[in-house]
Amino acid sequence: MQDARLRIASTLLLSFAAFSSVIGAVLAALWWAVVARGERNLPGRKAASVIFGAIILVAGFTQAFGGDGISYGFRMTVVTLIAFWAFGSGRGGDLMNTAVWAFGDRMGFDLGLTAEMAISSLRRIEKDIHDIRNALRLKGSRGVVHDLISLGFTLTIMQIYRAREQGIILATRGYRGGGTYSPSFSRSKNDIFAFFGSLLIIAAVFVSFAGYL
Repeated sequence: MQDARLRIASTLLLSFAAFSSVIGAVLAALWWAVVARGERNLPGRKAASVIFGAIILVAGFTQAFGGDGISYGFRMTVVTLIAFWAFGSGRGGDLMNTAVWAFGDRMGFDLGLTAEMAISSLRRIEKDIHDIRNALRLKGSRGVVHDLISLGFTLTIMQIYRAREQGIILATRGYRGGGTYSPSFSRSKNDIFAFFGSLLIIAAVFVSFAGYL
């Protein structure tokens, strides 16, 4: 989807629908299969095994202790797929454009700037993890638990240091809040159809809820 406003709105609607019920998850999965197609942006094999493995693990524990783990696992898998699509399809400036369009040059600019900085940090985390793992491998592994603790601690310190550097740069440039920004968007007919589909899905979820009341 080219229009960031419609993509973000569709992501929120589909995530809520998928998490709220199995019916919503099935409909959201069908939407993902039809609309996402070539831009599903699935992670690599290792990342996928960790992410989906964690979902399966939690679902298994939930099922074992009397909960509806199968439903939870399916719903969270669909939510994760939608998140991969939304994150991978985004372009630099999308969140700034949407925030300023929705909330104006003051609060919208601050929210958009914060969101863009957060997304930029997230995109760097994968490279940071790769570099840290290489460093640990060169030093020699001292056990899985120790390596995970070292990775988490180092990654946290790097993010804190990076946030401090970004804060210093903003302060040096005289940033005090708000700013002037002209949002721009491009939209295709497919964007409108896809967004309309997400509206139909959330409507179907509410209708199904009403049927249970």
